[in-house]
Amino acid sequence: MWDSSIRVDYIAGLIKDAIENYLVNEDDSSFTKAIIELEKYFSNCSETEIIDIVNICMQLSSAKRVEHAELVLTAPDSFRVKALRTKETLRKLIEDTAKSLTITGYAISDYFSDILDAIIRKSQQGVYIKLYINDMEKQKCSLERLLAYKSRFLQVYEYQHQEDKMAALHAKIIVSDARKALVSSANLSYHGMQGNIEMGFLIESSDKAKQIEEVLKEMVRMKVFRKYELGRKGANND
Repeated sequence: MWDSSIRVDYIAGLIKDAIENYLVNEDDSSFTKAIIELEKYFSNCSETEIIDIVNICMQLSSAKRVEHAELVLTAPDSFRVKALRTKETLRKLIEDTAKSLTITGYAISDYFSDILDAIIRKSQQGVYIKLYINDMEKQKCSLERLLAYKSRFLQVYEYQHQEDKMAALHAKIIVSDARKALVSSANLSYHGMQGNIEMGFLIESSDKAKQIEEVLKEMVRMKVFRKYELGRKGANND
């Protein structure tokens, strides 16, 4: 028979995994197993009391998530400013992603090709990726390899021009694991990463990251973005 403390650790792990899955993927199915184990361990508790225990755990988990922000800068190497650098921060954010990645792109150039390779690798590893593009016709050459790649883990959305023909997707945002977000003025281009003066913040906040993703999802529902068909050249199918 399991020692009591081992069983408590096991249940706590189930609850922790369920909360993480819910926060990242909005999937609450993992709670079922945790609730079953809680009902076995606290056999005298009612169903309502068991649900209260789970809710308390979720609130404690949210309270522990400290919000943190750091300045991210694109500037000449000679600038002696204490700040994270845009290209290195972007690359590390993508490489460290374990579950989900959301990226918006206004202007993308061939300079971004090595980052595209990293995105494709992440998709091959099972990371869910959503890429929102402003003007697909202008970006096709730079995105050719990615657009030819078809994976159930990769979704690309194209901005649909509104009544105001000058309006555009101008946001430059990357969200990693619904936990960290890089919000910057920098485009995914040489000048955005190296040539210009660009500023932004790397924000560690599940609430803010999730809010960004919810805004983009709502815009998809409102048909501001249209899903782009990938793999038209038949390459790299999962």
